[in-house]
Amino acid sequence: MAIGIDDQAYLGKGYGTEAIRLVLGYAFSHGLHRVSLRVLSSNSRAIACYRKCGFAEEGREREAAFVGGAWQDDIIMGLLDREFDPL
Repeated sequence: MAIGIDDQAYLGKGYGTEAIRLVLGYAFSHGLHRVSLRVLSSNSRAIACYRKCGFAEEGREREAAFVGGAWQDDIIMGLLDREFDPL
């Protein structure tokens, strides 16, 4: 799963959280057991959003992505169906 909001005017308004919760609600209501994602360790806004939606950090791949001329870690996060709270 991944999400991106490219327009600065729409950041910090809860649209990402709402979209993720809608996708998770759909996924878990249709039998998925878990959803996982990868996020750059430098993307603190996305990490906070994913945590708010219930995701937990499960691991880290060190220097897995070359972005903007530098290596960055990828954080692996996951959420199980029983952990999901749609509120």
